Amino acid sequence: MAASNIRDVNFASIFHSETIRIANVVEVKVGFHCDECIKKILKAIKKIEDIEKYNVNKQLNKVIVTGNVTTEEVIRVLQKIGKNATPWENPKPQPNC
Repeated sequence: MAASNIRDVNFASIFHSETIRIANVVEVKVGFHCDECIKKILKAIKKIEDIEKYNVNKQLNKVIVTGNVTTEEVIRVLQKIGKNATPWENPKPQPNC
């Protein structure tokens, strides 16, 4: 048999600099009453690392953050500025009776 030129390759060392990140969409309910509250919320959210975009829905009191972030991180940041924040819960569909 001829000697093989194939070597074992450690793929972990080849791809060590490649990091796959999946964007999360985090939705939280936040109490805010005025434009100053919204400014304060947006300023705090902008400081979160690895976010791609964010939005505030005034009518629903909802903050939406997209990026490499968790619901817990967003809630913690909002609580630090004195805002009551909870995970957004979508309404459950009513059964057809």
